[in-house]
Amino acid sequence: MVSNYLFRVLAVIYAFLASVASAVIMISPFGNKILMEYIIEYTNANFFQSNRYDIMLFIIGLVFLCLNVFFLTSGIKNTRSSKYLVTENESGVVRISTTAIENVANSLSRRFQGVKDAKAKAYFKKDKVNIIVKLSVMPDVHVPNLCKSIQDRIKGSVEVTMDLEVQNISVSVDSVYTATQS
Repeated sequence: MVSNYLFRVLAVIYAFLASVASAVIMISPFGNKILMEYIIEYTNANFFQSNRYDIMLFIIGLVFLCLNVFFLTSGIKNTRSSKYLVTENESGVVRISTTAIENVANSLSRRFQGVKDAKAKAYFKKDKVNIIVKLSVMPDVHVPNLCKSIQDRIKGSVEVTMDLEVQNISVSVDSVYTATQS
């Protein structure tokens, strides 16, 4: 939470500074030549003839360098969870994919009376699996009981058949199916 907030603040500061620098560069060929000469004279007089401004210029450059490195590496970080859970046993390596777990959850959910459609998404967090199921249900179903039954069935099936610990199963009803009669 804090790192996400820090990232946004740094992005805003960086975008502002880059926008100002870009605007000055773009306006310089077409803008007021007297204004540009004044900026260049001020820069020459203040920045290039004083050690205090040399240090400030170095710090500004260092800040830009750090922000660039930060933003470049933030795009490389692997924030997605792995798509496979790999375990080893005496016979070899077992890889269980999120797709396999999603297929089990979809199949089990659709078997319940009152479920029109189901879409599941699974992800691994450490050695545990989390499953999100989105349902489209019929209008005459008791939703809380249905969701609890689906959670219990998926949890039991995944834990027994795949020997995985289920951390959480989130079930949400996204729509109620209403058929129009002709």
